Amino acid sequence: MTKLRTVAPTVLAVTLVDAKLALRIDGDDMDALVTIWTKGIIGALEHEVGQCMMEQTWEVRLPCFPGVPCWEIGRAAPRQVSAEISLPHPVLSVTSVSYIDQDGNTQLLAPSAYRINRTRYTSTLSPARHATWPATAEDCAAVVVVLQCGYGDSPSKTPEEAQLYILAKLAEQFDPASRMERDTVQSAFVDGLLDRCRSYA
Repeated sequence: MTKLRTVAPTVLAVTLVDAKLALRIDGDDMDALVTIWTKGIIGALEHEVGQCMMEQTWEVRLPCFPGVPCWEIGRAAPRQVSAEISLPHPVLSVTSVSYIDQDGNTQLLAPSAYRINRTRYTSTLSPARHATWPATAEDCAAVVVVLQCGYGDSPSKTPEEAQLYILAKLAEQFDPASRMERDTVQSAFVDGLLDRCRSYA
């Protein structure tokens, strides 16, 4: 299974106004630099917690559907895989689920054929009740799921802990002279803000 982000977010997880306020910056001379730093910190945050902040497009590619016998290159016997397709979290919507059937034709699954399962920390895709995944051709990307992930398309949708973490880390990067002081109680507090957001330890 591979997970690829194909379209990046068009908005930041915190507003530029809030970012500049945290840095005590007036005017717009440093807007580009603040934006780049903010994007970098958000990217590091998403990797750290295993979640997407703002709306973005992903593709999940598999050699076959879960639970269906799957032949891989170099393997003589089929391999059974887990019952659900693990998706980037949190999922906003699934755009399409396509697959290559055993005749080599690309097919599109109807939305009624699958369901999204959401918990606080995970998102998965499984067949609809009383349905099963179809068999596929032998291919490294026989199944392609296109989906929208994130908390929404506005910084107001970002979890408060994540917003505070981004702003605190931004201030820390722009004020390296006092970083040694922060590597104590405050630093531990800021890092701990992510504990409630993590999809994995």
